[in-house]
Amino acid sequence: MGQSLFQTVGEFIPDKLIADNAVPITTKGIQISAGQGVLRRGTLLGADDGGSYRVTGSTVKEEEAEAAGEIGCDCILTEDVDAQEQDVIAAAYITGVFNREAVVLAEGASLNDYETELRRLGIFFKTVQEG
Repeated sequence: MGQSLFQTVGEFIPDKLIADNAVPITTKGIQISAGQGVLRRGTLLGADDGGSYRVTGSTVKEEEAEAAGEIGCDCILTEDVDAQEQDVIAAAYITGVFNREAVVLAEGASLNDYETELRRLGIFFKTVQEG
């Protein structure tokens, strides 16, 4: 008997990260630094001085990168990644309209602190009503 050509490969579960299509959604490839754990889709990221990406609002120690300081922002992670043990190559949104309640930042960081900068880059936020 022949092999079935139909099979379930994955499952799409709407998460309401993308809030609108008024601004085209574009992506880029990034490298995420090891040691950050499992990062969820929707995590706001910024590059350190070495060009590797970390969670926005987190702080880089001098021994971890070329220069110490707080990480800014310029993209949103498109999928869950595991960056516990090694650097990870991933995709990130660089433009679009996103649900402000679905964006993930470092503990203690506020989206309001980064919204103006992100708007200049083409990343916008709105509140999505449940239901």
